[in-house]
Amino acid sequence: MLYHTIQSRWDEGEPKLPPVLDPFCGGGSIPLEAQRLGLEAYAGDLNPVAVLITKALIEIPPKFANRPPVHPVRDKRLLDTEWRGARGLAEDVRYYGQWMRDEAERRIGHLSPKVTLPPEYGGGEATVIAWLWARTVKCPNPACGAQMPLMRSFWLSTKGGKKAWVQPVIDRLTKTIRFDVKTGEGMPVQGTVKNRSAVCLICEAISTLPYIRAEAQVGRMGSIPLVIIAEGQRRRIYVPFNAEHEKIARSAQPKWKPDEKVTFPSHDVDRLPMYGMYTWGDAFTPRQLVALSTFSDLISEVKERVHTNAVVVGLSVNGIPLNEEGKDTTAYADAVATYLALAVSKSADYWSSLCIWRSDPKNLGVGHVFARQAIQMVWHYAEANPFSESSGNWLNNVAWVATSIENAADGIAGKVTQLDALQRSTD
Repeated sequence: MLYHTIQSRWDEGEPKLPPVLDPFCGGGSIPLEAQRLGLEAYAGDLNPVAVLITKALIEIPPKFANRPPVHPVRDKRLLDTEWRGARGLAEDVRYYGQWMRDEAERRIGHLSPKVTLPPEYGGGEATVIAWLWARTVKCPNPACGAQMPLMRSFWLSTKGGKKAWVQPVIDRLTKTIRFDVKTGEGMPVQGTVKNRSAVCLICEAISTLPYIRAEAQVGRMGSIPLVIIAEGQRRRIYVPFNAEHEKIARSAQPKWKPDEKVTFPSHDVDRLPMYGMYTWGDAFTPRQLVALSTFSDLISEVKERVHTNAVVVGLSVNGIPLNEEGKDTTAYADAVATYLALAVSKSADYWSSLCIWRSDPKNLGVGHVFARQAIQMVWHYAEANPFSESSGNWLNNVAWVATSIENAADGIAGKVTQLDALQRSTD
């Protein structure tokens, strides 16, 4: 539609391209496409998150177009590269993202240990992709009282020739359950959660959804380890959870967690408190909170490094930040830090106890929270390893951001403002 509007202006004899104003920019798709067509793009939104995303798409990249990266590595590949558009900025985001990854692993890598492979997989150690857990509540049967794992399915992979699932091993004497890994052409037992109720694997008592919610709301919903998923050669390796990995996971002690109440008037969000998640911080495991806090803290350190290296390569030092229309050392450091902060934000979408493990053949891996425009309750969840090379890892999230920068327009810089659409402005 935008293209046809421009074409009609030309057909009517108006050679000057019209500017485009989108007062409800949201994710910035309209001003971005306008900018790609060579138009002046102006955008606004009342939501500050939408404003930041749109600024990252149309306002920041043109400010630093056609510049080489400032990081200290100067290998032949980089020297021979033509830094057209925002490729130099994207290269710096990747470089400093890698530095953040290495530094974070040095600080908290002990919380994400490798797993020892069983002999049938050649022994040795492998990097963990994810740890799978199931939420639990106490069985309502007074004669049982076991911790009931809540799972819709026991499948790990439904891919032909590579099927895998977890098999519950029940000890009725001690009223405990552990899980083994099964592969081949068999079938797992049915999940424990179905039709707004759950069944106890030990005594087969039925728990209603209101009972489960009531237990969660008073802090009696727990978790049980299911399986460790590791990286293999062109395959996933499923290893039974062991006591060491469970101990390490439960030893994580975040120094801070979000304490903002979940109070938005939406049923899709309000259902978190239905299950005892009264604050946003409750939607994360302790280990995930440690990881997110660590990467967040590294943003300020990256900003200082970028600034120092920008001075070394000769960018002018004027102290004007990005939010005051700066274009040199301080502003450039702000820009790189902003994009890496967006990568941390994307990581929060993958490092949450609301992430599923996708077992279908086309999407085998950790699924993110916002697979749809709602926050769904997840009974058994995948705790992604930030330091793996598979879905949900930190460098994948950085790559998403860097690729977006490379594909941004490098023409006239757009202008994005936080505003109420009723306040008409042409500034």
